[in-house]
Amino acid sequence: MDIQEKSISIEKSNGRFYTPQFIVENILDMSGYYGVGIVKKHVIDNSCGDGAFLVAVVKRYCESAKQLGLSNDEIAKDLCLYVHGIEIDKEECEKCIRNVSGVAQFFGIPSVKWDIRCADTMEVNDYNGKMDFVLGNPPYVRVHNVGESFDRVKQFSFAKSGMTDFYIVFYEIGLKMLNQSGVLGYITPSSFFNSLAGETLRKYLIKNNLIEKIIDLKHYQAFAATTYTTIVILKKAREDNIMSYYQFDEKNRIPYYIDSLTPDDFYICNNFYFSNINALHLLQKIFYNLGHCDVAVKNGFATLCDDVFIGDFDFDSAYIIPVIKASTGKRARIFYPYGKDSRLIPESEIQKDGNLYRYLLSHKRQLTKRSNENGTDAYWYAFGRSQAINDTYKNKLTVNTLLRSVSDLKLISAPAGVGVYSGLYLVGDMAKLEMAKKALMSDDFVAYISLLGKYKSGGYYTFSSKDVKAYLDYKLAYEGGLFA
Repeated sequence: MDIQEKSISIEKSNGRFYTPQFIVENILDMSGYYGVGIVKKHVIDNSCGDGAFLVAVVKRYCESAKQLGLSNDEIAKDLCLYVHGIEIDKEECEKCIRNVSGVAQFFGIPSVKWDIRCADTMEVNDYNGKMDFVLGNPPYVRVHNVGESFDRVKQFSFAKSGMTDFYIVFYEIGLKMLNQSGVLGYITPSSFFNSLAGETLRKYLIKNNLIEKIIDLKHYQAFAATTYTTIVILKKAREDNIMSYYQFDEKNRIPYYIDSLTPDDFYICNNFYFSNINALHLLQKIFYNLGHCDVAVKNGFATLCDDVFIGDFDFDSAYIIPVIKASTGKRARIFYPYGKDSRLIPESEIQKDGNLYRYLLSHKRQLTKRSNENGTDAYWYAFGRSQAINDTYKNKLTVNTLLRSVSDLKLISAPAGVGVYSGLYLVGDMAKLEMAKKALMSDDFVAYISLLGKYKSGGYYTFSSKDVKAYLDYKLAYEGGLFA
């Protein structure tokens, strides 16, 4: 039997995903769970599923115990005493016991009375303060999907902010299980780095100096899901506040070291940002810059029914104007029911344009089903949101919000009378727009966006109007626009 090739399920049910073997081995290595030092040390996976982590734990424990010359009987007692698991699903729990039993039998240990419980981890407290290692892959379930467990989840301190993910609660549970010098090693979504839901967790980790290592998988997706993940190693009783930051080598499937950081480096504006120290210091300059440039960054039209408002109309109208789709640079035409004063054209006026009004009436049912910020039937033919309307008759520069490199940027002039949708735009005088265009069409901007960690599939990053504005304020206003 080849332990390394032991079959472990790939997906967990209910939003949970079983961990690939190479991720398990990396977490155990980075947590320090190897060598003879793990013998007589308590370890638990508090969401063990069918045993991806515990299979590797038992294998390492048996190897280390035999290296120390322990008998099979003593190893059997140790496995019962020091290896622990909790799994809420009965069938999965039974699979886990079968899997770890198979590992023990491989080492000549035929019978172990396993401490692997079928239970709800939120209701188990008797491991608290006792574990040397808490290792695992907590469930990735939004709190509104946990059904009857919702009220219990919200009782946890880490679950007070935002629409909490279940895995954040498991950080609190895992930390409670650690003894005074214990180590926690999890793979979880990296969303807690900057989400509202992760705010309490971030503050707790900083206040208690718990972060030992971060291994950022960035765009690499270890699971059959669109979840971007990180390996987090937390340690109690740390002697200093320096943590090690790693990224992940996709080809060799191992972490590689980037830099040593303190909270002053990566804890910026109450969020976590990770990179090398020089890049983080640049990010701080951008975020803490007090300069301001005269270029506004805004979101394009939000009709909330683009297939009606935008298209290749087979008739002309005074209420149809050119429009640019910022995300692609594609040009089209849009029904624009507003005057140059940005006020909605009365329906009685629209009626005078027979072809257009008949077109609108043919789609009235579809339009009235939209969400409308005005909330009245009189606005049935208006855009769903008023954003960008005030800038239609100003000079603009479109900005798409998905990039990997400078070549992905689509910055297109949208002069007065041309609208913008599906992306961002800059507005200001022509000279300032040219300066802004030059600032954005740079590797510096791409590097800045990548630091924000807003991952999209295909290796892309996305960003907001606020992100662009912060960059431009720094680039164009701080010390004459020169990076210092």
